Amino acid sequence: MSKQRLFSLLLVGGVAGLSLFASGGGQADANASLVIQIGILLFAVKLGGFMAQKLKLPGVLGELLIGVLLGPYALGGLPLPLFPHGLFATGIIGASVPVSTELYALATIASIILLFISGLETDLTLFLRYSVAGAIVGIGGVVTTFLGGLLVGVLVFGGGFMDPQNLMLGVISTATSIGISARILSERKKLDTPEGVTILAAAVFDDVVGIVLLAVVLGINAMATSGSGGPAWGQIGLIALKAFGLWLIFTVLGLLFAKRIANFLKRFRRSTAFTILAFGLALVIAGFFEKEGLAMIIGAYIMGLSLSKTDISHIIIEKMHVLYEFFVPIFFAVMGMLVDIRQFFDLRVLLGGLVFTAVAILGKILGCGLPALFSGFNLKGSLRIGMGMVPRGEVVLIYWPASAWQPASCRPACLAWPS
Repeated sequence: MSKQRLFSLLLVGGVAGLSLFASGGGQADANASLVIQIGILLFAVKLGGFMAQKLKLPGVLGELLIGVLLGPYALGGLPLPLFPHGLFATGIIGASVPVSTELYALATIASIILLFISGLETDLTLFLRYSVAGAIVGIGGVVTTFLGGLLVGVLVFGGGFMDPQNLMLGVISTATSIGISARILSERKKLDTPEGVTILAAAVFDDVVGIVLLAVVLGINAMATSGSGGPAWGQIGLIALKAFGLWLIFTVLGLLFAKRIANFLKRFRRSTAFTILAFGLALVIAGFFEKEGLAMIIGAYIMGLSLSKTDISHIIIEKMHVLYEFFVPIFFAVMGMLVDIRQFFDLRVLLGGLVFTAVAILGKILGCGLPALFSGFNLKGSLRIGMGMVPRGEVVLIYWPASAWQPASCRPACLAWPS
């Protein structure tokens, strides 16, 4: 089966599966809207990526900006014939995600494809060699950015260091966007370098630490809301143990059983068949991680990393390439659509956001670069690692917590910054 036929088969299956998210009598209309949205996005993201590359910038930046421009808070929210609420708006007031459920689900699948392939392209030997350095770098970045975000919250919004909204600013400063970092490293052919694998190892680690920090902050918020004596530290400790335990267990099991998994997949003989099934395993692991309170993309990356040293890894990468080119740019465009650019017209938000962004960038460069320097990297390599840990954009730790329970005074600033 050719790549084109594989692409067509999976695309039709993906769209059919996504249609299940539609409800009631509006199913046909939702399906039609989704098809139109995908068609327009395909042209838009390719144009955005091309223009960014012409300016010697990563293509992902153009895709993100196209998403902001076409999002429901910009051109995508303008009423059109057949789209009274806008081409990319849900039309649902107070919706947790400002785009349609179907399009957001498509972006979720795209993020799994991105991290699954990033795991396959990672040099496992280098990854294991620099995993300790990655852990140290990740911890350093989390500590500095959390403290920096917390301090900005105290200075800009007032309140104490234990104020929930200030703690949340600290939390959303911590998590590096694995997707953006992996995409840029892949485009630059740097995934298999010491700096590249250290960045990915550190990004996975600080994602797990970020989940634990989020649990702590939510516990403190629950205490403040209920007026109880303190957060449930025992329950928070269990969440921390569960997060680190699942991550380590699945990583170890994946590496131990990688060859057996590859041998099982090869029983289906055709490369197209075992590629699809390998991706199916990535979807299952990713979904399990999400069900257990961890990010899907961590599970997808672990599955890809497990198969990276097998004799079928290069075949899977080749067969998945068309899907990568189709889905992944749409993912970054949808992430751009989550940015409410209207908030930037508020001077308080704009100035606070600029200070917050500067502190967050500096926190990653220093918090990750200095530990890398003491881990054996030279000054140039340490700076590369610090800069590689700067990208943000994790929806789990930025968009959802901010919109779900943040006090009104903090919400605009939090929602203005997810890009």
